[in-house]
Amino acid sequence: MVIEAMKIINRLSKACPQDIDAKDTKKREKRKFNFKIGKPQIIVTSLFAAAFLGILPAMAELGSVWTDFQLYADDLKEYLSNNIYETFTPVDLQTQSAITTNSLDDLNIPNPNAVAKLTRDQIVQYSVSDKFENNPAVYGAEVGYQVNRYITRGAVEGFFGRDGQTRLKGKLEKTQEAVERVNELTQKAEMENNNAQQQQCIAPNSSGQVMDNTCLVMRSLSNVLFQTFKLQADQSKIIGETLGNTIQLRNDFQYSNLNLADISQQMNEANRARRVGTSAEVARLLRVSSQTDLFRKSSNPLPLVTTPPASENNPPASENNPPASENNPPASENNPPFSDIPSPLEVP
Repeated sequence: MVIEAMKIINRLSKACPQDIDAKDTKKREKRKFNFKIGKPQIIVTSLFAAAFLGILPAMAELGSVWTDFQLYADDLKEYLSNNIYETFTPVDLQTQSAITTNSLDDLNIPNPNAVAKLTRDQIVQYSVSDKFENNPAVYGAEVGYQVNRYITRGAVEGFFGRDGQTRLKGKLEKTQEAVERVNELTQKAEMENNNAQQQQCIAPNSSGQVMDNTCLVMRSLSNVLFQTFKLQADQSKIIGETLGNTIQLRNDFQYSNLNLADISQQMNEANRARRVGTSAEVARLLRVSSQTDLFRKSSNPLPLVTTPPASENNPPASENNPPASENNPPASENNPPFSDIPSPLEVP
């Protein structure tokens, strides 16, 4: 090491001062350049790290019930906010206002009944209609039912979504770890208890060896404590199994709610299709009747010569029926005197 240090000193002494100054200047510039480049790199790296941490879902620890529910409520509201436009157009603003107004309670989740009622009242008040339903009252009731189905799907998303599944996985893993830790402690306690039970409780005495009562009591107490600990370990396993069954039962309930929402949606669509079909059939019948009426009128055109007035076709009664004095002359003209006397030439 000393020899290498001497060689370095000799090399530096042989180098000219100008070269040393030039090298020092280059090193300073390089340091400045590296510093200028390193600062943005650190900022960009920090931004990437913050973004990555923001992408990671929040995990609730086992037993943190309130934190878990808050995370569930956040996922529910996020789903409602992200999908409200494509679901409730053209009444998305009314629905968003109703959800925001009725989500200010202690749990920060929307009240389905209040949201549906407020949305229905706004639709009726402003006479909003749909392309399939022009009656605001009927359309408001339909949107109210759709709000309930929408909140149900949001609850399912909060439980089965990406973050919800991550939280559920964390709870199950923590439960499994707790049960395994209890099993390990139980095994260690069993080994200690066996060792305590195998000890000889004999104390030397002047008259000989006698049994140590204190040792016997401690050994009995150790056995009792081990049995109690083993019972608590079994209870921990049962509680863990109960938690797993409860989560599975909650999954089944969520699937049932989702199926009911889908069935309700299908019935609504079927009713809408039936109304549209009925309207189309009525329109078709009206079109056919109109075409039939036009065809009947075109096959029987009106005459070009107009009928004369009734005064020309039917002259006055004075012209057609002359007075009785003209048509029927007096009896003196038609029947001369003595016309009733028979002629001698006529054969009786």
